[in-house]
Amino acid sequence: MGIRNAVRKTIAYQKRNGTRAAFFAALERVSDNFKDKYEYVPLPEDVKQEQKREYKLLAEAGNCVRFSIVVPLFNTPEKYLKDMIESVLAQTYGNWELVLADASLNTSDVAKEYADEDPRIKYYHLDKNAGISENTNRGLEKASGDYIGLLDHDDILTPDALYEVSRVIRKSMKQNKLVRFQDCPVRLIYSDEDKYDGDRDKYYEHHAKPSFNMDYLLSNNYICHFTVMRADVIKRLKLRNDYDGAQDFDLFLRATAEATLDMPMASGQIVHIAKVLYHWRCHKNSTAANPASKTYAYEAGKNAIADLMRRYKINAEVEPLQHLGFYRVNYVPDIFSGRRDVGCVGGKILNKKGRIAGGAYTKDKALMYATLPEGYSGGLQHRAVLQQDCAAVDIRCLSVRPELVPLYEQVTGVKYVDAYGEAIAQAKIAAKEGRHKVVQAADDRFISLNQQEIVDLSFKLCEEIRKKGYRIVWDPRAVQRIS
Repeated sequence: MGIRNAVRKTIAYQKRNGTRAAFFAALERVSDNFKDKYEYVPLPEDVKQEQKREYKLLAEAGNCVRFSIVVPLFNTPEKYLKDMIESVLAQTYGNWELVLADASLNTSDVAKEYADEDPRIKYYHLDKNAGISENTNRGLEKASGDYIGLLDHDDILTPDALYEVSRVIRKSMKQNKLVRFQDCPVRLIYSDEDKYDGDRDKYYEHHAKPSFNMDYLLSNNYICHFTVMRADVIKRLKLRNDYDGAQDFDLFLRATAEATLDMPMASGQIVHIAKVLYHWRCHKNSTAANPASKTYAYEAGKNAIADLMRRYKINAEVEPLQHLGFYRVNYVPDIFSGRRDVGCVGGKILNKKGRIAGGAYTKDKALMYATLPEGYSGGLQHRAVLQQDCAAVDIRCLSVRPELVPLYEQVTGVKYVDAYGEAIAQAKIAAKEGRHKVVQAADDRFISLNQQEIVDLSFKLCEEIRKKGYRIVWDPRAVQRIS
């Protein structure tokens, strides 16, 4: 990010959130930039050739999933348009069609030339500009693939993007012994991404995404690019123009909620590819480079989450957080009243130095955001201040749904106390009084246990809860302190 843009972001952040918050945000960004050693390594030529050979064998066997890539165009600069189309032409997997839905006033000679040269490229000049959602829907109507991917008109795919997505689908088909691609249980596939300065061929801000995490998605559109959906799902749901600016986010929320909020887990339906398959171009007017350039998009994102809550009859309020595009869902009266998929919710533990000493844990019992200072958000994606699913939460600051209280007491050997609820109540009081720190002391019923014993007991309880099909949620706003 350029210095001028960074200064502009910091000033805007200070106006929205105050000097103290801006200080910590700027300090954290400097630290992140210092640590950032990311370098995108292009796919080696021999690997690309091997993928092309593999595709050829699949094509000869007649076993190729067909992809449609839908791109809404609107006054796209010629260079960006060419780069985007060339990135699709460069795919090592060849069974695709590129659907260009152009809402510009004039037709694009560049797009028409490409379409004339390659029959896989379909160019449609729309009769009017009906907005990003409706323009995209017009493209979806023309798409004939088994799976459909969405691509912005000024971004580019890596050469192996469709190859990697096809591997996911073929693996699922084989495991489930299926023949027709429309029967594949995989409904949504997403990948890692980075940002791309097209003028200098510089790649930066690598976004290494986690496996699917419903509560994290309710906090931020971390899925973003590159996303491919089964054709029947995306054509049924479509994009909604009431959420233009966050139309993709709204779509992903609805598509994933069908597989998660109506059942405990989205097993096999939503897949993450831990590899950069998408370069998000940054220029001065893009949201990637300057989030404030499309502030209406963040209000649309908030409205999309609120609409999802209404659809599932969940009583909740959606709160925009300090960083644009990040949100918090406040459940009324609590998370268990509306979320039948959640069995346990927990907060974070801070030590006397104000650093994270307990809270959310990964499957291998590692503490997430360990030693991160209070006031820090956890980097460019701000995950340390967002609600999210996790493997386990700290026994010293958690709540369980009422029907699981007997299980809690059986596993822990102590009488149940709603320690998380107490911490949230203290946080609300602190917010009303304008205080930044919460002084709630951690649950002293476990004071005789050492750190490893606390982690083991936390996992023992959370594993029993997960066995019953429930999700474990971490909420960093609930804070307790240990001396």
